[in-house]
Amino acid sequence: MGARTLAGDAYETIRGAIRSGRFEPGDRLRFADLQALCGMSVTPVREALARLTAEGFTLLDDHRGYSVAPLSLEELCDITATRQLCEGEALRLSVLKGDADWEARVIAAHYLMARTPQVREDIPSAMREDWEARHAAFHAALLSACGAPILMEICEKLFSRADRYRRLSVSLSGGARDVAGEHRRLMELALARDAEGAVKALREHYGLTAAALEGFFKV
Repeated sequence: MGARTLAGDAYETIRGAIRSGRFEPGDRLRFADLQALCGMSVTPVREALARLTAEGFTLLDDHRGYSVAPLSLEELCDITATRQLCEGEALRLSVLKGDADWEARVIAAHYLMARTPQVREDIPSAMREDWEARHAAFHAALLSACGAPILMEICEKLFSRADRYRRLSVSLSGGARDVAGEHRRLMELALARDAEGAVKALREHYGLTAAALEGFFKV
């Protein structure tokens, strides 16, 4: 249990450093640096890197070792299309199957997210961690009544995989998007039991994130 806890702590620490930009795409990840960052021996760090590689945050090269996975328009488009497909179906099922408890979860999650500013006051181009946590909880609540645990697991992994692109989108958009309005519309359509409308809004929501980044990758 102790070893698993250490590996989990190392995973959260390294993942957080990647998400915050401390380690940038393409940076080599040296074990000595990561051990110092985590305050741990090499074993939990190695386990954390294996997990991060499986999730797409890092890469392993036989000659260069571990490095932060690069960002690309091709991967962004792939993630977006897959999320639109999988999360769209999960949302459709959730709207059709959801009960009063599901409605309460969606309303509560949206309320908490809406009460939290999306970006930091000191760094307007940086996302607030508490908003991101509540944002993830809102999207999870929308899908939570789908009744398909494996599909939910896939959706959670896709949400995590999109994390770095989502953060980059916030830094580039400069508040031009009405993200709060997009989320509110998603909630309203879901609670109105408009399955097709909710799925369409979700797909447009993810499409806008991808569109905001296209110019960045094409420069």
